[in-house]
Amino acid sequence: MSLCARLGLVAALACGCTPTGSVADDATVTVGTLLVSVDVSGTIKAVDAESIGPPAVPDMWNFKIAMLAPEGESIVKGAPVLAFDPSELARRLDEKIAERDAAAIQLDLKVSATRVARQDERLAIAQAEAELRKAKVKADAPPGITAVIELEKARADLALAERNVDYLRKKSKAAARRDEADVGAWRSKRDRAENRVAQLKAAIEQMTVLATRSGTIVIPADDDGKKKKVGDGAWRAESVLQIVSLDEMMAQGEIDEVDISRVAVDQAVSLRLDAQTDLEIRGKVDRISHTVARVSRDNPLKIAKLDIGILADGGVKLRPGMRFRGKIETARHEGALLLPLDAVVPTPEGPKVFRRTIDGVEAVPVELGPRNAEQIVVISGLVEGDAVVRAEGADR
Repeated sequence: MSLCARLGLVAALACGCTPTGSVADDATVTVGTLLVSVDVSGTIKAVDAESIGPPAVPDMWNFKIAMLAPEGESIVKGAPVLAFDPSELARRLDEKIAERDAAAIQLDLKVSATRVARQDERLAIAQAEAELRKAKVKADAPPGITAVIELEKARADLALAERNVDYLRKKSKAAARRDEADVGAWRSKRDRAENRVAQLKAAIEQMTVLATRSGTIVIPADDDGKKKKVGDGAWRAESVLQIVSLDEMMAQGEIDEVDISRVAVDQAVSLRLDAQTDLEIRGKVDRISHTVARVSRDNPLKIAKLDIGILADGGVKLRPGMRFRGKIETARHEGALLLPLDAVVPTPEGPKVFRRTIDGVEAVPVELGPRNAEQIVVISGLVEGDAVVRAEGADR
């Protein structure tokens, strides 16, 4: 009922007048079923769907889409459906190949130098051992043959030669341990770089994502209604596309935050597709999310999401992404006395209607019950068959 119409009826009651709309504008009080519902809207989803996104590449979180299979295309298992720009990985691969090659060269140089050092040490020890043997011969000479001074000198040389041999042997062992550690470090660095090269090569191959099953390509929209395309970015855990089976569909709906308390699982739902509003799809509420969220970043209105199982598709070939609007049946009142909402006039004394009589029109107070967008239940004040004046005709 329009605001002007209601104000006109209230003014008519206040001054003791009655509206004079034509009989053609009247509505009849009837007995029937009142359906109380909640508006719902959303999109059709596939029950059997697999999400595809960026590969799990170590130390990489942001990706750029280089190839994307067309939405609606039927693909087979093993076919490429998604690819990402590998240039960043290729750059890292070149760096690691250079690092590996440099480490391999240093390793070869160190191994060669170690081999030469061990050979030089063996020669030095052999020479020192020869000097030791000569010193032993001189020191072991009988006292009668060698002068005392010469004998003492020979014994001193022997002690010095023994210490020199011991020193060279210890020095060689220490140098060998140090060189072995250096060789191990370069070998470890080379092997780490080699492993990273292998990982990067495998990661570059993973940048082309293959279908793990056969199905139909669906590109889901984000909260702002945008779908991914070539050149867009994607983060590591994001779903870029889906491979779905069209055998079974469901509806994912949204309701206003204020309606959450009125909706329950297993309530009946009637849906109509935006593309085919003349066909009705029947379903029921399967799951309700009691967590509210914004409609989008630009729309602050709060909504709750719910899953709707489709019971009968009405002969429509459903596809993922189809938009729908519908109603969730929250209550049903059978055999109720029904009155059009636009026939009810709110007054300070309570709601009233203008009932048509033989003598004209009279204002009748009524007790009202549940309502929907078009009708309201009359508990008392009217009977079936009463003719009442609609607000649209009351001010003419």
